[in-house]
Amino acid sequence: MRNHTGAGRAGWILLALLSLWLGCTAPALAVDRRVIPLSNLRDGQPEVTLNGETETVALRAVLPPVVGLTSAVLALSYENGIDILPEKGSLSVFINGSPVADLPLAAFKGPVNASITLPGSLIRPGENQIVFQTTAQHRAICTVRGTYDLWARVNLAASSLTLLSDGGVPEPDLAMLRQLLAGADRGREPLAILYPGNEVDVDHLGWGSMVAQSYGLLLGDQTPRVMAVPVPGKPAGGAAPTLETLPLPGGKNILIGTRDRIAPLLGETRAAAVTGPFLAVYPVPAAGGTGGGPGGGFVAVASGRTQQEVDQAVMRLADIGRPLPTQTAMIVTDAAAPAAPPIPPVQAEGRYRLSDLGFQTVQHSGYRYAGRIGLTLPAGFAPVGDRSILFHVNGAFEGDLGPGAVLNVRVNGKSAGAMEIDKRSSGVIDNGEMPLPMALFRPGPNLIEIEAELPPAGGTDCVFAVRRPTFTLLDTSSIEIPGFARLVTLPSLGGFANTAFPYGGIAGGEPAPPFDLVVVGRDPAWFGAAWSLAAKLAQRAGDLMAVVPYVGWTAAPADNALIVGPIAAVPQAVFASAPLPADRLAGLLEAGALIAQAKARGEPMAAADRRALADRLRQGWSGNAARAGAVRTGMVPQPPGMAGPALAADGGATNRWQRMAGDAKESSTAARGWMPDWARRVMAAAARYVNHWTEEDAPVDVAALAENTEMLPEAALLQYRAPGAEPLTWTLLTASDPRSIDRAMRSLGEAGVWDKLRGGGALWSSAAPAVTTLEASRPYQIILNPFDIGNLILILARNLSQRIELLFALLLGTAVVLTVSMRLLLKSGHQERSGQGRSGS
Repeated sequence: MRNHTGAGRAGWILLALLSLWLGCTAPALAVDRRVIPLSNLRDGQPEVTLNGETETVALRAVLPPVVGLTSAVLALSYENGIDILPEKGSLSVFINGSPVADLPLAAFKGPVNASITLPGSLIRPGENQIVFQTTAQHRAICTVRGTYDLWARVNLAASSLTLLSDGGVPEPDLAMLRQLLAGADRGREPLAILYPGNEVDVDHLGWGSMVAQSYGLLLGDQTPRVMAVPVPGKPAGGAAPTLETLPLPGGKNILIGTRDRIAPLLGETRAAAVTGPFLAVYPVPAAGGTGGGPGGGFVAVASGRTQQEVDQAVMRLADIGRPLPTQTAMIVTDAAAPAAPPIPPVQAEGRYRLSDLGFQTVQHSGYRYAGRIGLTLPAGFAPVGDRSILFHVNGAFEGDLGPGAVLNVRVNGKSAGAMEIDKRSSGVIDNGEMPLPMALFRPGPNLIEIEAELPPAGGTDCVFAVRRPTFTLLDTSSIEIPGFARLVTLPSLGGFANTAFPYGGIAGGEPAPPFDLVVVGRDPAWFGAAWSLAAKLAQRAGDLMAVVPYVGWTAAPADNALIVGPIAAVPQAVFASAPLPADRLAGLLEAGALIAQAKARGEPMAAADRRALADRLRQGWSGNAARAGAVRTGMVPQPPGMAGPALAADGGATNRWQRMAGDAKESSTAARGWMPDWARRVMAAAARYVNHWTEEDAPVDVAALAENTEMLPEAALLQYRAPGAEPLTWTLLTASDPRSIDRAMRSLGEAGVWDKLRGGGALWSSAAPAVTTLEASRPYQIILNPFDIGNLILILARNLSQRIELLFALLLGTAVVLTVSMRLLLKSGHQERSGQGRSGS
């Protein structure tokens, strides 16, 4: 027995020594492991496709802060075409400018999985750049046509970046808050704005809109999603919820409110620290995790003793141009209006080198070169007649070129021009002039695609070709923009989506006036939709916008307005000048919601059922004698308590937001120069007469919208002129129920709906990727520089070129006046000569 016991002790000692040895020799396990799918880095389809012989695609990755980053692993899943010559094909990967991998593009046998271990020093918290670059050559066809068979595709959904650290999740502080908000590890999570109580009041709508706008600016080009989450009070017989026990929807949360209203959530110690405008951030349990666990959930707090102090805290949080201190909580003592960000480069009239547009000289060896140049035009870009933007090309074609070498240019996806290469000039292009029609350009960002086709001389061999054709495009090439009218024609959801006009900043540095944000629904989904829309507009405007919030409806807004709410609660006055009648739009949205809801449940509605649903809609409309475009005479009943704006406890929230907006309006008016108000009124009256030239009542064929049962919409975004004499714009976002608006707002980014907005209305459904566009009816114009005589002449020329009958009438009238004047002058001269002759006799 003693011998057996001694042997057992020796075994335990041996096991302990073995464990100690393994612990010393094995690498330390990572305390924190963050897996970031690359599909989080961009909207739209979760893949990246690179075409042709060479192409480059860059992804922006904002990484969250970690403690003791030891290494990072980039896992890629990609595939490529079968025609790539293995010896000449490769997929290169760069991280922050440093090459990290050169992966082969071989004959296709299925998706290729690669794992790339990166040093921790290469990755930094905050913004990083991942670049994919392909080089490929056809295995058999050495022609321009063969280059279209060359492609490689990176599956972003199956690719990821894993961060390994030995320090665990860092304790969040205010300095890292913006990295946490924009972090790619939570790129698909919406931002949750928490508010105490069951209803959003005017203050929380305004505060949430400012926070949402700053969130949109932090995300760059990714479509922001914002949720409104109520925080209920203490239940009867239960304990009051705290930050640690709140059922939060995700890991990104911001709690806003006065100290008295959120004190139960903060606890006594935290609430006692709110002695002024207050900002703080605390770790909280993430969905499915624990506080400080994987993912590092957090809740930021913006508070104060009064509404005015909360204003200061919110504006300090929204001022992304100023860093926050490295502390968990702070009293804001440096509150000020957010500084205007640097004016984004906007190209007006003039000549711009490609180097000024961010393009560098490129030398391409191969059979087809494809390059891109961005051009941003002002919101008031209105081309006149047949004017063209001139592309002055400096470049060269070299090597064993065959006949048919050409330089093609596309603008926003449409063919704009071409230039053939004359070998008698040795292929050199010196200030070659290519006119690009101005009608292909639009306000806001434009994409100019340059494609050079270099057919080889006959007899070249794919593998043993010594001199492949070469194309060089110099950055001394330039783009010359002629004069254009500073004029905006509305409604235009395309301009709305590209430049945020008339709600966002007017390109050229001039701030836009405040606008009204009106929410008529009671469910939190409508407030989340309003905040998401404001965040996306701030992205396109490039700056925070001044908002006057309203909850409910009492009278027509006095400024441009964004109106959000369920179709059944939107007042009839909103549809007084809308392109669609309210009852028919309601029928469309309700039918589309049924179809989309069935698909969301995984039980798609049968085609016969969809057709029957559309037939019932049309049968109901056929019995309505109202013409298309008219509105129904009955009033839409509103829920109790929705008759007017919901005010905060002090009874003056709306007035306070109006005063703040008035200050913004005064600053924007001062920025516009010396123009007095009476002069603006005169020009506004003149603009109303100009608008009569362009107004065309084009009623919408509502019945045609129900013909395609695959496209019955569940949400609508309409833009039109507000009733009244002033050229104000209303934009209405509506759906039939909260679940529909949630699905619709999610599809804005995931299905790329935002970039498909056009005309005066857009109808879409989460059940289908396409968007139904309504043409703009009754367009009206806004003159941006009314005291610029040259601008007025260009506007007159533009309007006359678009209305041939007016131009013909003006020319005919001018000819008649000149004829009558000449006849009168000749008759008067004849009479004078006759009188002189009689006097002489």
